[in-house]
Amino acid sequence: MRHKNLFVCRGFVYTIILPAMLMFSCFASAPKDQPMKPNTCRIVTFQDEKENQVMASVSISNNEELAAITLPFSYGNGDTPIRCDSIKFDKTRVEYFELKFPRIDTVKQTILLGLLPDLSGRKPPLKKGDGEVARIYFTLKKGAKFQDFFLDTTLIRPFNRLKFVTPEVKGIYPAFDNKKAMIRGGIPKKPQVEGEAKTEEKKEEKSSKKEN
Repeated sequence: MRHKNLFVCRGFVYTIILPAMLMFSCFASAPKDQPMKPNTCRIVTFQDEKENQVMASVSISNNEELAAITLPFSYGNGDTPIRCDSIKFDKTRVEYFELKFPRIDTVKQTILLGLLPDLSGRKPPLKKGDGEVARIYFTLKKGAKFQDFFLDTTLIRPFNRLKFVTPEVKGIYPAFDNKKAMIRGGIPKKPQVEGEAKTEEKKEEKSSKKEN
C-alpha cells in the first residue's frame, strides 16, 4: 500500500509540474540580443579518473528574485560511454524548493532540471545571489576511450531552454559558462575550425526558429 501511495503521489507531482513549467515558458518573452550578466549559469566538473567518476556542480548568479528555473543540459552525443547516476539538491540554494523536477534522457544524453519553490506561493522566491543549485553525478565506462567534451546547455523539446523566471513572470535568459566543465575521455577534443563553428551556429539558429 505504501508503494502504491508513493506511485500516486509521484504521478500527481509530474502532472502538476509539467504544465507549470510550460506555463512559465509560454509567458516569458523571447530572448533578445542584450547583455545577460550578472545573470549566469555555470558548470564546473570534478573528475576522478581512477574511479571513473564525475561530479558536475551547477551554480547560478541572479540579480533578480526567481520564481522558476529551467536548466537543460547535454552530457554526451548520444553514444558517449557515460551514465548519469543521480542529481542532488541538498545544501544548495534551492534545497528549500518543494518542486525539484529532474528528467534524465539516457538515449539523447540530456538532463532537464525544473525548479519551483512551490505552486501555492507559500515558499519565497529565490533571493538575489550566487551559488550552487545542483550536483550531478556521472559514471564513465571503465576502459572506454572517447573524445573529450564539455557539458553544455541545450534546447529540449518542446521549448525548454536555459531560463530564469521572476515572480512577475519576466523571462531572463542567462549567460552560460562551461569553461571548467570538460569531461576527459582520453582523446583530446578536436579544435573547431572557423567554418565548422559557423555551420554549427546556423544549425542551432534554424533549430531554435523551428521550435518557436
